[in-house]
Amino acid sequence: MREASPNRRGLLTAAVLAPIVAAAGAPAAHATEKTPEGTRALRKDLEQARLSPVLKRALFPDPVIIETLELLHDGAVYYIRVRSRDGAEGFAMTNRRLAPLAKPIMLKRSLPYMKGKDARDLDALVDGVFARGLNYKHQGITFWTAVSWVEFAILDMLGNIAGLPVGALIGDRTLNRTHIYYASGNRGNAPEAEVALLQSLIAKSGAKAVKFKLGDRLDYSDASNARDEALIPMARHALGDKTALFVDANSSFDVSRAIETGRMLSAHGYDFFEEPVRFDDFDGTKAVADAVDLPIAGGEQETSHFRYRWLIENDAVQIVQPDVLLGGGYVRATRIARMAAVAGKPIVPHISGWGLGFLHILHFASATPNIGPYQEFKGDKDGIPYEVIGSGAPLQVANGAVDIPTGPGLGIRFDPDYVRALKQVEV
Repeated sequence: MREASPNRRGLLTAAVLAPIVAAAGAPAAHATEKTPEGTRALRKDLEQARLSPVLKRALFPDPVIIETLELLHDGAVYYIRVRSRDGAEGFAMTNRRLAPLAKPIMLKRSLPYMKGKDARDLDALVDGVFARGLNYKHQGITFWTAVSWVEFAILDMLGNIAGLPVGALIGDRTLNRTHIYYASGNRGNAPEAEVALLQSLIAKSGAKAVKFKLGDRLDYSDASNARDEALIPMARHALGDKTALFVDANSSFDVSRAIETGRMLSAHGYDFFEEPVRFDDFDGTKAVADAVDLPIAGGEQETSHFRYRWLIENDAVQIVQPDVLLGGGYVRATRIARMAAVAGKPIVPHISGWGLGFLHILHFASATPNIGPYQEFKGDKDGIPYEVIGSGAPLQVANGAVDIPTGPGLGIRFDPDYVRALKQVEV
């Protein structure tokens, strides 16, 4: 088993990218060709990667008919429980911040659609629920989260049947441990306070990489600019050259300010710049990428594979960031990762801090050859009683890394008394 290895500086340096790309398969020779023929050939390979099967159906010789799908809750948190006709079971947690918004979609769209289907057809089911009736009109994060949670429960059930972790169901699991980067969500605090927080996160976790916020989320001001201009050099000086530093603007800047900020980040040896301009301004994102000597990262808000294809095909982002929870689940995220691999781009998934988002990043990372050297970590925000199968404890970060669960399915077990007390949500 390999271990995703961190580097001193730069996720896209040759020394780091080479083993990632080698594991994924070398990028297509035409990936950087700007000729019409090269563009057409790249598009063909991207589409082939996007359409290739994900779930290893051969692991399941007999039908796995979904008999029941239940939406359960404890008053604040919702769960999906699935059972097959033969009695196999899967269980998955939702995101407490998004589930109340997505609950009608789960009850009226994703759960009814999956019921009675053969779980071995998961790839087609994920596509089919979108195409069913007028479901496509709900395209976006709220719709796709309502699909993700159901998919998680189905994969947990399939993993329990096969006796394999999720990663082994969607690819070749080659990673048992991965390094993390700790992400701070602060904005508006003084630069000195943010640096002190980053130092404390490193001290308690052993992380070799951190990420912090720039701008003012979809906007910027004289005050936020002053904070950014002080914080960028201060963090590098305080944390040293051996710490990988990432920043996230959450779409704060226009193109000119993003370029100015990107050049500042590059001068201080930062490792990537996430969502520098509006996430849906693809031309603006590409303009920034073309103008700065720093990898641009993006994708957390995106749910269309065709728009992902544009970002990859046009080199608008150099680091691709699907969110397994927000974007529809493992099948869809794996398709994005395979497209990125065609162009030699690493995957650094975005994490949803709630709903055990980090658990899903771990399983996804375990079977994604072009996964980046660090996975995002925001701590355990849920406080729900669970344990990793075989360890008797929740997920633990030690020396800047975490072990990926090896138990069947999602590899965790919720407290049985807690589960028994959950109540079913009726349509």
